[in-house]
Amino acid sequence: MADLDPTATFKEFDADGDGYITREEFTAAMKARGEEVTPAELDSIFRVADGRDGDADGRISQAEFLVAWDR
Repeated sequence: MADLDPTATFKEFDADGDGYITREEFTAAMKARGEEVTPAELDSIFRVADGRDGDADGRISQAEFLVAWDR
């Protein structure tokens, strides 16, 4: 992700502004950036996010996103 502001990038990806990025939002945001993400890549991204907070809700919170950004 080329943006320098991870909070702004999170807001870009969180299209409905509910504080979470869904698989659909993630896919749409990547497509808008001219990048494709495979189902396997999505599975991996969301599995890691769910593993971080243990809630297994299939969404990425801003806190999870910021942790991943710093990796």
